[in-house]
Amino acid sequence: MTYTTKSGRKSAVPFALLFGLVLLAVIIVMAVSLNKIRNGQPGFLSNVWQPDPARQAPDPVLQDSPLGLEVPPYVKTILFMGSDFRAELGSLRTDVLTLAAFNTRNGKINLVSFPRDLWVKVPGSYENRINVPYQIGGWGMLSDTFAANFGFRPDHYALLGFDGFENLIIELGNQIEVKVGQPVADECDLSLDPSGWCSVEPGTVTMDSKMALWYVRTRKTSSDFERNKRAQEVIQAIADKALSPSSLKRMPAFLKAIEDNVETDMRLSDMVLYAFPLKKLLHDDLFTTYRITPEMAVGFTTDQGAQVLQPNIPAIQALLNEVFWVSE
Repeated sequence: MTYTTKSGRKSAVPFALLFGLVLLAVIIVMAVSLNKIRNGQPGFLSNVWQPDPARQAPDPVLQDSPLGLEVPPYVKTILFMGSDFRAELGSLRTDVLTLAAFNTRNGKINLVSFPRDLWVKVPGSYENRINVPYQIGGWGMLSDTFAANFGFRPDHYALLGFDGFENLIIELGNQIEVKVGQPVADECDLSLDPSGWCSVEPGTVTMDSKMALWYVRTRKTSSDFERNKRAQEVIQAIADKALSPSSLKRMPAFLKAIEDNVETDMRLSDMVLYAFPLKKLLHDDLFTTYRITPEMAVGFTTDQGAQVLQPNIPAIQALLNEVFWVSE
């Protein structure tokens, strides 16, 4: 699929200048806003004018829940979702669910992925896989599901389909450096390899958009636990490329690609403010990854014959306390 921005290449220079001016103005305001974030006040740029009433109201799911986690106010979370949307089937299950926790004090990010087959309670519905609530009731139902089962509600979400995933990488020069942790070999499209079989070995691997999509999606010879780990590796690779000095000239087109391809409840100012306090953008320890292991999610068969994973809530919450820097 060939991807071009709506504005076309001729507008890249003026858009870059406009972006620079807007970014400068936003940075001036951020200096005030970030201090308020670190002091525990909710929201981002909204701090400069007034608090967000929705974030101050009692949470209808969490207020009486014994599961509620005490997430520090300086930790902000985004749930990144990869969708298997197929127009011909009307399907939109979120098969990739990776939570990014941003620490606005130390400028670091923790990542944890939730297996798509986790069997959870869906408020207002029945028990189901965790990749189903968004399809049934959108972000509201999925957010409620996280609150009801794990004791926290993600601050924001970002949903990306297969085409959008490829488009973002294309706008970064169609090349990212993925730090592969484990060898992978599985069937692949003939366009990737004439043999119909692709493999990668541990180490830093250069991938284009199509190879990265195969790497994230493939699972015939591996498990969802391993696929979650690969998704984390690719998220890190995209972030490293987007935040690198060499990609500065691509930033306007990359932001435009986000606008065109990512469904999210965040504004551009929110996105900039998430990135701004990351003092170690070019350091290897920017990201720390966590995994829900098979011991935390044991396989079983439902009465209807579905093969799913039973979450060990106390074990997962103990992991989340690490992800959220609760003890620090």
